[in-house]
Amino acid sequence: MKSWHNVIKYSAIALAVVLIIGIISGIMYVISLLISTFTPDIVGEYKTYEIENDIDNVDIDLHGIDLEVVTATDSNIKVESNYKYLTVKEKGNILLIRDKKSSYLNILGKTTVKLYIPEDMIFEKVEINTGAGKTELENLQANTIDMELGAGKVSLQNIYASDNTFIDAGAGAVIIKDSSFNNLDLKMGVGQFEFSGILSGRNSLRMGVGSSQIDLTGSLDDYKLNIEKGLGEILVDDDIINNNTQLGQGDRELFFEGGIGSIKINFSE
Repeated sequence: MKSWHNVIKYSAIALAVVLIIGIISGIMYVISLLISTFTPDIVGEYKTYEIENDIDNVDIDLHGIDLEVVTATDSNIKVESNYKYLTVKEKGNILLIRDKKSSYLNILGKTTVKLYIPEDMIFEKVEINTGAGKTELENLQANTIDMELGAGKVSLQNIYASDNTFIDAGAGAVIIKDSSFNNLDLKMGVGQFEFSGILSGRNSLRMGVGSSQIDLTGSLDDYKLNIEKGLGEILVDDDIINNNTQLGQGDRELFFEGGIGSIKINFSE
């Protein structure tokens, strides 16, 4: 009975997603035709914001701007951007990066924010909230990472969170490589998901619509997998999982809820 309910549930979700994507595609096409007329004057000269305080927490809230977090060539934190409506403030040990405009579609990718952080710096907490824009992060370390993502491609490389990790994705591919998360709470929307690295502690991955490729460092003996199937094929080390099942008896727990799309989980020493 539960299996039949799941079929109805995911079929309804799939139909709704197709309709939504069609509507959004039409809207974006019209906007792209009119972009030269209605694009606001938001692009300016590149400006550098030098950070003076000792920063333990980073809080970023952007609506339609491309975001990059990269390694600095020195021991200083700084922000560079050509976006006219950006505010960068220091509140004690907190770095606040804000978008003053309520909405803006960065369709042509002309605006960007770059955050430079020193190598091997570990933050207490990093919060990132993005709208419709590309997000690229590399070599970021924090006790807690909390990301709420809108529409756009997300690429994370060599990201480390020792305590807790929260990722709430909207629409677009999420690619995470060579990273280590503790207590990951992932909620995928619509789009491809890829992960390679280590998941420690207790992890929950709820997939949406799209294919997933998960390459975990270690062996199945290091993990305890609780898999709840959705619509789509699930393979663990090339073995097809036909029903809801539990695999492994390791200390790293992973609850996996399938959505709509194929899922592959592999292990490598």
